[in-house]
Amino acid sequence: MKYLLFFLLLTASSAYAGELSLTPYLHMQDALSKDQMEIALSHHQIICEKNKAELKHSYSDCDKKFTGISDLRKSFKTLSEVYLKKGNKSELNGLMKVSCPMAKAKWVQKEGKIANPYYGKSMLECGEKI
Repeated sequence: MKYLLFFLLLTASSAYAGELSLTPYLHMQDALSKDQMEIALSHHQIICEKNKAELKHSYSDCDKKFTGISDLRKSFKTLSEVYLKKGNKSELNGLMKVSCPMAKAKWVQKEGKIANPYYGKSMLECGEKI
């Protein structure tokens, strides 16, 4: 019985192997929508530290030195595409996928009012649910 329980726990935890947890991504998206560069950058570092192996072929900005919030936002476009493809499927189902035609970019966020990470407070609600 012990071995069966261990096997079930092991297979359940590996069922989403290769999928990225959306928690730090959502914190980064929220910080960018509020124009909080330092907070967004700290969550970017967490994403890179926790997922370096999964990101190495699809996202090259983990070691980048960002010159400002616009530079970080540009990188977030690529990161968002990665998360839309490799994000944890069960987490993605409970979230809202949004597209901004002005930024020509997509992102994932919690349900509710649109909070645009690409323009922040200047155009916070620019975007449409997809």
